[in-house]
Amino acid sequence: MTVWQNRFWLAGLAAFALSACESGGSLEPMGMEEAPMRVEARSKSVLMADAMMVEAPAPALIVPTRMNPTGKRGVVTAGDIDDTLNLAAFLRYQAGAAKALKLPRVNLDGMVSARLVSVTGTPAAGMAYTLTKKGAEDPFHAGYSGVDGVITVFPAALATGRPSSVMLKVFDGGVQVVGDELRTGSTGMSRLIVPTSGGWTPDFLDLTFVFDTTGSMGDELAWLTKEFQGIVRDAKRAAPGVDIRYGLIAYRDEGDAYKVKTFGFTKSQAEMQRWLRGLDANGGGDYPEAAAEALEAAAALPWRRGRGERIVFHIADAPAHDAKAKRFLAAASKAAGQNVQIFGLGASGVAKESEFLMRQAALVSGGRYLFLTDDSGVGNAHAEPTIACYRVSKLKDLLVRVLSSELSGARQEASGGQVIREVGNYSRGVCSQ
Repeated sequence: MTVWQNRFWLAGLAAFALSACESGGSLEPMGMEEAPMRVEARSKSVLMADAMMVEAPAPALIVPTRMNPTGKRGVVTAGDIDDTLNLAAFLRYQAGAAKALKLPRVNLDGMVSARLVSVTGTPAAGMAYTLTKKGAEDPFHAGYSGVDGVITVFPAALATGRPSSVMLKVFDGGVQVVGDELRTGSTGMSRLIVPTSGGWTPDFLDLTFVFDTTGSMGDELAWLTKEFQGIVRDAKRAAPGVDIRYGLIAYRDEGDAYKVKTFGFTKSQAEMQRWLRGLDANGGGDYPEAAAEALEAAAALPWRRGRGERIVFHIADAPAHDAKAKRFLAAASKAAGQNVQIFGLGASGVAKESEFLMRQAALVSGGRYLFLTDDSGVGNAHAEPTIACYRVSKLKDLLVRVLSSELSGARQEASGGQVIREVGNYSRGVCSQ
């Protein structure tokens, strides 16, 4: 991929910011499990041990003929996994992957998993809640119920220990409407009925892009920009009038022209455009990149508090350096403590190490892991993820659904005509036997 093509991609991402605008640090120690260190130089085609296998083996992919890089907008394809809805399978995957890859894992002990529903049985998204340890006066975490009323919190990852039970208090308009003691550690979701005065209408969206701008990303850059065009504009239909700020963090690695560039937040389309036009994809060299430092920078941004959405799209094809993998996961845990959700997007060339770290970051923060697929015939080969089920659709459609789900509080699924391929038994994000 030429420098001109890389600049074309980034100029296109600037156009995305334009279309969206028109429609509208050191970390504290986190709960982490140690893993033995290993040699940095590793192939992207590392094979997983038998322990990595989950519910069902993924079928072999038929790689289509590659398309000309001047192809039509919107052809790049992708799938996703919501590990929050598949906790038992994820725990098996996490244990096997940590052993096979010799990488650390987030400590998920004492997990709290619940779903809030109204008296009529409809999901209750956007309900303020607090979690308090038994016998404590002050809560250790506060947030808002997510898509379809789901609450998933990992106390150990937030460095608050491993309580056997917690007190969940739910509020509506500042008034407590529910108080219930929940046992922790179960992969099943407790169902709580809450009186609610209305649906989820976020006051704001803080949307940040953290992406690897090393040369290895060049084969996807021109295509990704085409997918981003108009995504926010389409997603905003789920929450008209939502106030949006855009954040940008670019990163490479040691020895490059820069390691991490933090641009902060802006509401100015001209400023966002100026930031993006100054970037291209270059540098790198070895496989791992400065992903840990970049995610730390994202966690350190001045995120708004209150009744809104805080979302990071982390776009990469390589993991953090082995010695900094714990820092990467600690940054994800810090983001989770601020109610910032991380959605990792694995580009072409992504290997098992990247999938493992990005999926943990997504789970602990309430996001999802997204991945490009070979169905479009665009770019280099895309690794098959280690998951039991997923649906493939166009990347643009998937990203619109992700944002629309978060903004509306109701999970948006691909319609029949959007589904290109389905693996395993998929039902609203859940992989069943």
